[in-house]
Amino acid sequence: MNKNELLEYIDANSTAVTIFKDKVRSDQEAKNKKRQPAKRWNDAKIERVVNKYTNDFISNVYDKLYKGMKATRNTSSQEWIELIETNEILDDLEESVSMMEIGED
Repeated sequence: MNKNELLEYIDANSTAVTIFKDKVRSDQEAKNKKRQPAKRWNDAKIERVVNKYTNDFISNVYDKLYKGMKATRNTSSQEWIELIETNEILDDLEESVSMMEIGED
């Protein structure tokens, strides 16, 4: 399983990615309102930042799972899914993201 497949799997079976994106988007919009009018970002720039943060988030989750299961290139997607389901990773991830505070100073 690669990072994109993991993102698709998490997105299809959990609301963690949606919650994460909503939190990052809200934070970026709040920061944007504080900028001088001439320096405010448009919606496309905010979405690029949201996508970058989401990519970093998924990369972090992927790396931790990869190391945790001692995966190799030959590790099947089914083995990844079994690990995720057996250890209730999606539930834990969703709970963690729900409690996460992004951008709080």
